[in-house]
Amino acid sequence: MTKFNLLLSSQFVRYGFVGVIGTAVHTGTLWLLTELVGFNPLMSSTIGFLFSLIISYYLNSILTFKKGFNLGVFLKYFVVSSFGLLVNLSILFTFDHILLMNYMVGQVVSIFVVPVLNFALNKYWAFNSRVTKQDTGGIL
Repeated sequence: MTKFNLLLSSQFVRYGFVGVIGTAVHTGTLWLLTELVGFNPLMSSTIGFLFSLIISYYLNSILTFKKGFNLGVFLKYFVVSSFGLLVNLSILFTFDHILLMNYMVGQVVSIFVVPVLNFALNKYWAFNSRVTKQDTGGIL
């Protein structure tokens, strides 16, 4: 295995570990607020996303990508995570309102779709220190 493949695989494993924690926070908040408090699943998922965002950014910064806190990186991470939230909410809405299935089935589907998208965007954009303002079309 080349050094690049080894780095990628260990980085991806660390990202996955952080993702499990973030997913537990997000999904746990979704379930608790929906089932015990009576919130709409889309609102509950949004609140869970915010909790997960803070925890996941911190852990990915120190464990996965080995960076300290950086406001610019955090803003990019927020953009990537918000995109993931939109994908998640679209899947939840589709399962809950169109397919008339339990919202948690949609959450399970999201758990497999969103992390792959977010890893690629975080690795090659948010935490990539070689990306310049010109590379991003002026965004950050």
